[in-house]
Amino acid sequence: MNTSILVLVFVVVVVAVMAAPPQKYDGFFQYANNPGDSEYEFGYNRGNAAHYTSRYEQSKDSRFRTKVKWADNNDGYGEQYWEYNHGNNYAPSASAYPAPAYPAPAYPAPAYPVPAYSESGAAA
Repeated sequence: MNTSILVLVFVVVVVAVMAAPPQKYDGFFQYANNPGDSEYEFGYNRGNAAHYTSRYEQSKDSRFRTKVKWADNNDGYGEQYWEYNHGNNYAPSASAYPAPAYPAPAYPAPAYPVPAYSESGAAA
């Protein structure tokens, strides 16, 4: 008896889930991909219809780029793009930028008077 009730409840739940209409894709997602040792990419669209942020970032060998966008219902909107592309052998030589040599200060050190104390311990 108990088993048949359990099976009946399970069947009712399965039928109810299958009868529900599929949810509409709302355009929000996130993902990450790492195809090799020196490369990756990831991105996302997060938020809702009133406010969202979007980001895409990619790095491959010596190249890096990213794009960020955001918007809201109050006419707020922005986009930023960055891209860095360096050769693999980029390293500034130590002799190209010598350490700066600063002159000694041209003012005398301040002289402070030594405080005199009375026998009661208070400063005079």
